[in-house]
Amino acid sequence: MRNSSRGGKVYADVESKPYDMWKSVPKNDVGLREGDSEISVPWWEEFPKRWVIVILCFSAFLLCNMDRIAGGIWADTVGGKLVLAFGEVWWSIATVLTPIAAKVGLPLLLVVRAFMGIGEGVAMPAMNNIPSKWVPVSERSRSLALVYSGMYLGSVTGLAFSPFLIHQFGWPSVFYSFGSLGTVWFAAWLNKSYSSPLEDPQLRPEEKQLIVANSVSKEPVKTIPWGLILSKAPVWALIVSHFCHNWGTFILQIWMPTYYNQNLGFSVFCPGLQWHFLQILEVDC
Repeated sequence: MRNSSRGGKVYADVESKPYDMWKSVPKNDVGLREGDSEISVPWWEEFPKRWVIVILCFSAFLLCNMDRIAGGIWADTVGGKLVLAFGEVWWSIATVLTPIAAKVGLPLLLVVRAFMGIGEGVAMPAMNNIPSKWVPVSERSRSLALVYSGMYLGSVTGLAFSPFLIHQFGWPSVFYSFGSLGTVWFAAWLNKSYSSPLEDPQLRPEEKQLIVANSVSKEPVKTIPWGLILSKAPVWALIVSHFCHNWGTFILQIWMPTYYNQNLGFSVFCPGLQWHFLQILEVDC
């Protein structure tokens, strides 16, 4: 140290020495430093969250399609009437619960939509089971065309009324109103339908004779020849064409209204009306 003659100030000569700050930090508190190896983190903690959401959505569709096999077996066992009624009630309840689940959070919303898919999944085999019992072979293709056109007519009707409901009552009203319609159908279905014409006491004898005489009566299949089925080229042609059709249809159905609204600046009413044209074309085809 040295004194200064001016103002009585004291100065200190300090020699600077190199100092390693890492020595003073406990090893447990150190993150990553240059030259150190990375701390191993479980792969599930590093997995991107966005892909967790994508996989959960994929699982929802996977579950709703896997249960179609179970739905077909169930329809053959207890009858298509009960299976289709269960599917309708199940997906109607899931539809009503969708806005509530959306307010709670994304995980519950995905679960509810997966439940809706389960109802749809078991209903599809029942829709094929019932015409196979009720409709003569010569009329079966027309009957199934009418049955499945209901999906596209439903889209047309839903898109016609949804903008009005959203504008007047908010988006949850769409789910509440359409989900509630399932109860009306359920009451009519239980009162009027039967799994087989042989079970219907009110069926006219001449119509029952027509159905029974022109239907192919077969025993339920005990074992499914998967190898033989998957070895046929027409089967794979149907699989590929069905996949491409569904991919294009649902991508357009989901994103076209959003595109019209966000990119072209149309109101919420315009996308629904313009989308009707594509849906009507599909019904006609």
